[in-house]
Amino acid sequence: MKNFYIITNLKKDPDLAFTGELMKFLAEAGRKCVRVNIETDVEKKRLKTLLDPAEDCLLVIGGDGTVLRAAHLVLGTGVPILGINLGTLGYLAEVERSNWREMMSMFLSGDYEIEPRMMLEGRRLNKGGKVEDEAVLHALNEVVIARSGAIRVLNLNVFVDGQLLNNLNADGIIVSTATGSTAYNMSAGGPLVEPKARLILLTPICAHTLNTRSVVLSKDDTLLIEMACSERNEGMLASAAFDGGSSLELRYGDCIEIRRSEKVTNLVKLTRRSFLSTLHRKLSS
Repeated sequence: MKNFYIITNLKKDPDLAFTGELMKFLAEAGRKCVRVNIETDVEKKRLKTLLDPAEDCLLVIGGDGTVLRAAHLVLGTGVPILGINLGTLGYLAEVERSNWREMMSMFLSGDYEIEPRMMLEGRRLNKGGKVEDEAVLHALNEVVIARSGAIRVLNLNVFVDGQLLNNLNADGIIVSTATGSTAYNMSAGGPLVEPKARLILLTPICAHTLNTRSVVLSKDDTLLIEMACSERNEGMLASAAFDGGSSLELRYGDCIEIRRSEKVTNLVKLTRRSFLSTLHRKLSS
């Protein structure tokens, strides 16, 4: 990699001391470094036009949340992302602050792999099953469908490839990738999955039954989740949030269609540390 574009979480590195140290290290190694201020729309738009996946790398300084945000900023470019963790132990940020020089030297010497991670895409359909608008949103971790406004139970019909899987009464539902299995899915009691796996996880949020469990689906399945029509639900509103960011508003009778995206997020892997060892460290902390 010749060029490095750097995104810094200013809450984790407020005076840019670590960022400056990293940029100096890369400059001394003969690499070009550009810090991108993603707080401005101009810089965010400019970032996509600058990047070349053959020569460029996006360095993300912060934690898993910052890596997730960066993945959306460069969606569709194919540029590899390397996260440097300044927060708590995470799963997406590959490099720790304690060993960053050693790990960056490894990267610059070419000792790394690019790991494509599966993403999801979703769009809203109206009561007639027609596309509500042309907006298609993407998620690396998960799509969370949850109520908006009054604290009332959602009644959701869940279809897989056109076949009814379940009628669910719950606070919401999480549709997750393997990468997102260690995020909200885990908190809601869903299974933990090796992140390179290509599958779709379906996990209810506080289901109002005793026999509702997570379901593991094929990567090729298409989900349709409907805000069920009933007198009790007529005034209900919900939203489908993609990685906790952009969202689609859902009204009585609306549906959201979710499937595997053709886009992927390319993460740089430097360590030989397995997912299981990372999970052990996380669960032991």
